[in-house]
Amino acid sequence: MDNQLLDYYLALKSPEAGEWNSSPENLHAEWRTRDYIRKYVPLEVGFEACNIGIGTGDWDDFLGYWLKGRGRLTSIDINRDICELFAYRQRSEGHPNPSNVMNKSLFDPDLPQQAFDLVTMIGSTIDEAGQMKDGLDACFGLLKPEGRLMFMASLKSVSLDSLEQALSDFAYRIEQWERYEEMPQYPFFICMIRRDELTE
Repeated sequence: MDNQLLDYYLALKSPEAGEWNSSPENLHAEWRTRDYIRKYVPLEVGFEACNIGIGTGDWDDFLGYWLKGRGRLTSIDINRDICELFAYRQRSEGHPNPSNVMNKSLFDPDLPQQAFDLVTMIGSTIDEAGQMKDGLDACFGLLKPEGRLMFMASLKSVSLDSLEQALSDFAYRIEQWERYEEMPQYPFFICMIRRDELTE
């Protein structure tokens, strides 16, 4: 596993990934996304959060630090290797609030239902999950009745209009959103989605 961990660290700076990972566009997206959740999600002790799609694990690492002392994170990914390496890396690095890692599909019927105050789906995860409506429906199943879905995506792949159209079949609506177009190469938006009756 240590060799896999070394490969992981090296891959972050590889020719394929390193240019994007070090780019102003990526750093800008990370900053805005982290700032957004701190602005719009109030934390209380016992808070339960869930992230769909681990990827490199940077977002999950941040969420664990953000929740430290107040809540727990569950990280779900369909890729077994990603799950095992992420859990091992967090243990090796001594993360103070490690994630509960679940190697499952978003559409697995065994996922905990109505268990989370917040579910996050960011970046290309919705594209990788497949059909948008099915992906949203699965996320809503994970939320407590008063819970929220934080959704972030590139405006080049998902528009706010297409998201609102997908939401038209559900009792959920966009509560708040922000567009970020300062970096033309990677314009994106972030929004918070809640049940209709709880939207102010």
